[in-house]
Amino acid sequence: MVRALFRCDEAPTPALWLRAAWDIRHHIRHRGRVPNLNLRMQNLSHALLTQVDDRAADLTRIAAYVYAADQMVSRGGPKDVYSKDWRRAMAMAIPVSDPDFWNDENVRTRLQVVLSFLSDDVWDFSFTKAPGEVRQLVLDLANEPAIGTPDSVVLFSGGADSLCAAVEAAFLQGAKPVLVSHRSTPNVSSRQRGLVQELRRRHPAWYFPHISVWVHRRGSEALDSSQRTRPFLFASLGAAVANQLGLCDVLLGDNGVASLNLPINAQLVGALATRSTHPRFIALFNDFVREVLSGRPRVSNPLAFRTRAESLQLLAQAQVSDLLQETVSCSYSRGRPLSQIHCGVCSQCIDRRFGSLGAGLDEHDLAELYGADIFSQPLPEGDPRTLALSYVRFARQILKTPEDDLFNEFPQLYDCILPDDPHPEETAKSFVELLKRHAATVLKVLQAEMSRLGSEIAAGDLPTTSLVGLAVSPAESPNGDFRASPGFRSVRWRGQRYTFSSRQAQAVQILHEAHQSGTPDVGQDHILEEVESRGRRLRDLFKDHPAWKRLIVRGKGKGTFRLDI
Repeated sequence: MVRALFRCDEAPTPALWLRAAWDIRHHIRHRGRVPNLNLRMQNLSHALLTQVDDRAADLTRIAAYVYAADQMVSRGGPKDVYSKDWRRAMAMAIPVSDPDFWNDENVRTRLQVVLSFLSDDVWDFSFTKAPGEVRQLVLDLANEPAIGTPDSVVLFSGGADSLCAAVEAAFLQGAKPVLVSHRSTPNVSSRQRGLVQELRRRHPAWYFPHISVWVHRRGSEALDSSQRTRPFLFASLGAAVANQLGLCDVLLGDNGVASLNLPINAQLVGALATRSTHPRFIALFNDFVREVLSGRPRVSNPLAFRTRAESLQLLAQAQVSDLLQETVSCSYSRGRPLSQIHCGVCSQCIDRRFGSLGAGLDEHDLAELYGADIFSQPLPEGDPRTLALSYVRFARQILKTPEDDLFNEFPQLYDCILPDDPHPEETAKSFVELLKRHAATVLKVLQAEMSRLGSEIAAGDLPTTSLVGLAVSPAESPNGDFRASPGFRSVRWRGQRYTFSSRQAQAVQILHEAHQSGTPDVGQDHILEEVESRGRRLRDLFKDHPAWKRLIVRGKGKGTFRLDI
């Protein structure tokens, strides 16, 4: 585990930390001659926010420092195929207005817990008294209409789901939200401003006050681009603004399936897939903020029990479907041409494409706007093909699994039911129904795309490595005879059926996902760790299983294994 020490705006560093061995030492400055962090609030609505109280300013600044640090330490990169360097130990010396409060064990522990859950890292903090010039936030004020009487805050990223949350609140429920945005690049800022102008034009009953905060690194490229702590920054900005305006409701919108954080393949578990609106993150954040801010704002996800398609249908209900084309969901939009701002093959693009088709909004989310059409164009080996196939297999697995077995098939669901939930059985049922609706929509969209491309399929002109080509001809190996049940508890291969225990099935699934990604050899240490086996060798896990040395064979590298398919 990489150990990194950060000194923020020249804050004194504890003597114990100075004597410790660190792999990396960094300075983070948002003041001075050579700042490497831009932290600036732009208030486009009212002078009420010209005086941000010390506690809210501290929260915003802490979140910004954490966000910057998160990007300054690599998680191993593409070469770390087993994610051995994913977790990091991060120690931060931070200047604040009230160090006694922030160093309180209860407050600091809550901060550490919420960040650890969100990022999978280990965090430690030392807080010291900040000089006056560091404590102040820089505000850019503009002469805009008064803020009026807002009743809520909507976190507004410029993506599809945040637009859906804002539209539902204002257009369909009559709310008067303040929109709060995190601006990281000029392109993101421009998109957010354009959408706000459209909301104002379409819904003149409310002005949609918009508060933007510049928070981004300066001077060098990020060593890690996963930005797992960005949701903490985003939620902190919303909570700080709500606290200043005396508001309680902070809406952080993300469709419910994404929020549940279920792995669509064996390589995406825990925080490897974002936990930006995971129910437990939101609960932990609210517990933390309740200790920090006197107004006690509360973050919630208004889309928590809606699929992506159901969320997008809110735009149709409000008669603003065309605004979808003004949003961007791609994980890799930076540097892409405006005519094809979506790459088409990242997880966000795949989910958006299925969602827009499932919502009947394809005319507002044209295939031409994507760099690749996953349904009809060849998918390159590696992540693009793995993600697209895994997305469909995940839906098939959900649909085939009996409702009573879904929690056993995906034990991560248990973590989505909070300990203080007054109706856990009803919540569990809602999650199951949500997943079933999602799966049905995915397969309905896939069936429609197969029908649309029917003539190309019949003529043999459809690329076999397109998603429809792979789905029509489900040969998942050169032999075309490998078939697995949901969860890989049962596998048919070369005319023989193999059944596996739960841990064995997990190991087979890991090997199969590696095969699909074009890197079939997997280290046995990684497999044993992922399935939580106490054995030291993979063969101990399979013992005298008939699949051993037949389906499961040694890889080309030392200590590696692969599937013989």
